Amino acid sequence: LGGWGGCKTCSDVFSTPKARKEFSKSVLALNKSFNTDGLDLDWEYPTIKGYPDHPFKPEDKSNFTALIKGLRKTLGSQYEISFAAGGFQKFLDESVDWLSIMKIVDRVNIMSYDLINGYSGATGHHTALYSNSQQKESTHNAVQYLIKIGVPRSKIVIGAAFYARVWENVPADNNGLYQAGKFKRSVGYRNFPKVLDGFQWFWDETSQAPYAYNSTAGLFATGDDKKSLAVKTKYAIDQSLNGIMFWELSHDVYKDGLVDAIYQVKAGM
Repeated sequence: LGGWGGCKTCSDVFSTPKARKEFSKSVLALNKSFNTDGLDLDWEYPTIKGYPDHPFKPEDKSNFTALIKGLRKTLGSQYEISFAAGGFQKFLDESVDWLSIMKIVDRVNIMSYDLINGYSGATGHHTALYSNSQQKESTHNAVQYLIKIGVPRSKIVIGAAFYARVWENVPADNNGLYQAGKFKRSVGYRNFPKVLDGFQWFWDETSQAPYAYNSTAGLFATGDDKKSLAVKTKYAIDQSLNGIMFWELSHDVYKDGLVDAIYQVKAGM
């Protein structure tokens, strides 16, 4: 349920016991009808600003907890409940009551991408595995935050990006990394060869993330590739996490793509 731009009514609907109960009943009915195994909630975001003009309020935090409790009561133990969480620090600090809800849900899917978003006005790694001196936001930062406050490793899923974010009007300093710029567009992995033609690719050893720069056009790109996906999958295994997820499958190529990169590391465990 939800997604970026897909949860405009969430703050209002989930603010009353009656509406939460009706919603939970509808989730149960849909799971029975389609013979599916649960629900993944993607409210972007409780408590803090998300999609432009989508309502949010401080009460969202407690209402989200009440929603999760109501869903579990209605769905019972046979259905899964998970939720997508922003991987950035403000969400981690303010949006949800972690210790209350993690006792109830099966897993949290950390959206450890878009960490540098279209509103930032500067470039960076949008899906960095590790932090560096110029960028705190990273997959590892989110994972370690959750572990330190008591979230079980076995309920943490990290996220990967099957797309790049591209900035324009980017100076050539540092091959465009951590420079001023204007967000231009997103590009699915399967379209990298066509859209990112003329870019030179680089690897940030500290962040364990690729990035690319087109010096002729002043364009910068950041995203995941097969190398970074292999490193992230190994990270999930080494950290004893629940797994790795990605957005989205339609961006991959049909053969020898990013899903294959994940599977090859998993198969070699």
